[in-house]
Amino acid sequence: MKIILTQDVPGVGDAGAIKEVADGYARNYLIPKKLAQPATRSSIKQAEAQAEVIARRADKQRQATQKTASALEGKTVRIYARTGSENRLYGSVTAADVAEAVAAQFGVTVDRRKVELAEAIHRTGTYAATADFGNSVTAAFQVEVAPEVAGAGAASASTQEAEGAGEAPGTPSASAQGEAGDEADEAAGEADGEEESLGLTPPISGAAAAEQAEASPS
Repeated sequence: MKIILTQDVPGVGDAGAIKEVADGYARNYLIPKKLAQPATRSSIKQAEAQAEVIARRADKQRQATQKTASALEGKTVRIYARTGSENRLYGSVTAADVAEAVAAQFGVTVDRRKVELAEAIHRTGTYAATADFGNSVTAAFQVEVAPEVAGAGAASASTQEAEGAGEAPGTPSASAQGEAGDEADEAAGEADGEEESLGLTPPISGAAAAEQAEASPS
């Protein structure tokens, strides 16, 4: 009997496949379990159309996976770790550590369970690794383990902050002083304008008053 599999059936075929099986196997097991349906002319055409869609979708997925893998292929992932004598690590670098470093350095997400190390990493050095992205796509890369330099990052950050400040604490910058002066001038101008609009005479300084007194007739 000719049938169309609606689900993957081990030993028979994948979903969408058209197969010839024994009548009893089809009628008593595959069809009642909804693992297959009888192959008619219309159902065969429908199955072929679905197979084409599935194939195109799988091809797109494989291309996307290949592009992701190419971003890691042949690259070197650097990991810094604490070391003791003879370049031995305190502990070891695991597949999870490698997957985390790959994501941070290359923006590539890989399942830690799909990272295979050529050997256990207990010392500094360079090691071979492989990442499996599925769809038969893999990427081979290197893992470089170097000694961690304690305090280097903090010292560098402190130096950058000190250089970026450039002025003593509490001392206003030149731009701040200029802005304060401009604001004071604007406030004085607004006050004079208000007095003029009200018919008031702005106050005269002492020197100006003396000059007016000398100029006026006695």
